[in-house]
Amino acid sequence: MKETIFIGKITAAMTHEMKNVLAIIRESSGLAEDLLGMCDESAFPYKDKFQKIMGKIENQVIRGAEIMAQLNEFSHVPEVERQSEDLNLVLNQIVILSKKLSRSNAVDFIVEQADMPVTSNSNPLTTRMLIFRILEFLAPVIGKGSEIRLKAVGCKIGNQGFSVTINAPVSNSFLLEKILAGPEWDALENEFKNHGASIGSSAGKDSLIVNFSQ
Repeated sequence: MKETIFIGKITAAMTHEMKNVLAIIRESSGLAEDLLGMCDESAFPYKDKFQKIMGKIENQVIRGAEIMAQLNEFSHVPEVERQSEDLNLVLNQIVILSKKLSRSNAVDFIVEQADMPVTSNSNPLTTRMLIFRILEFLAPVIGKGSEIRLKAVGCKIGNQGFSVTINAPVSNSFLLEKILAGPEWDALENEFKNHGASIGSSAGKDSLIVNFSQ
């Protein structure tokens, strides 16, 4: 068994367990809220505050369930070496699983949904790793309050990929020129080439384009 498959199996099992934990919390929170609703405010002066707390618990349970669902899907990725999948869904998954990276750098990751499915036939684990590498590479250098917008794009020659647009306090062209001129960029380009993908700037240098080989 490959190490990645082993890690995936354990992760899948644990996400199922966490789903059960969240379900119990949600049910218990709902019951507590129902009982709270039966109380008169004169008998329980903190009713309003407790209702707000219950609302926060509900929101966090929903958030946790979404993360667990995406992590569970991600855990099965190493099981296949190549498959066709919609890049729109892949981008959504990685953005959800990269929330900590987004928060720690105060940078928003946003997926712009393509009008049509954009199918990529490549190694699913490598695809996800390269998407994350872009976010990991750009987030610390583009400045707090910036946005990284990702969108799946289809190419006539058969390759599929995605674009990465930066909305930052400084102009996009100036920022991208600075990034492309740095020594770290050459290393990132080589990393992508080693995985059968390419990364470069678009004609106007207002965004980056990533293509996966078919």
